[in-house]
Amino acid sequence: MVTQIDEIMDHIQKDDLIVIEGFGFNSQQAIQLGGIGWGVRMALHRRGFTYYEVAPNAVKKFVGVTGWTGETGNKKRLTGPQKKKAVMAAVKEMYGFTHSSDNIVDAYIMAQIAQEIWMEQNVYRILPTNQAEVIATILKPKINKKVKK
Repeated sequence: MVTQIDEIMDHIQKDDLIVIEGFGFNSQQAIQLGGIGWGVRMALHRRGFTYYEVAPNAVKKFVGVTGWTGETGNKKRLTGPQKKKAVMAAVKEMYGFTHSSDNIVDAYIMAQIAQEIWMEQNVYRILPTNQAEVIATILKPKINKKVKK
């Protein structure tokens, strides 16, 4: 894990806009991915880099995948493999990008999100509602404050 983290950090440049996908809870490799994920986050922090974290569901929402299929009143929840195929199909339709690895497709979406964050901060731009909501949530997350009485 240390080698992987070091290799990632070797490629990060001073002015990079960094976007990291949040942790998924249903991963079969959760311990290893969690270790690498926290290691990268700590290395970024130690070196003074800021980054944006994108929830896994926001990655799907960005390309219009809700995790459901079918008509209102007759919807079915997509399973893991079905959801991945739906995301890959949405990316192909929206951007013309295809790859056999759903991880590469997710990375492509993350790059699109990073581009839209930069655009939001530097250029006026109108996005489709689902994408605008994802970018707004990343840039201005709602903080849940529970008040004790």
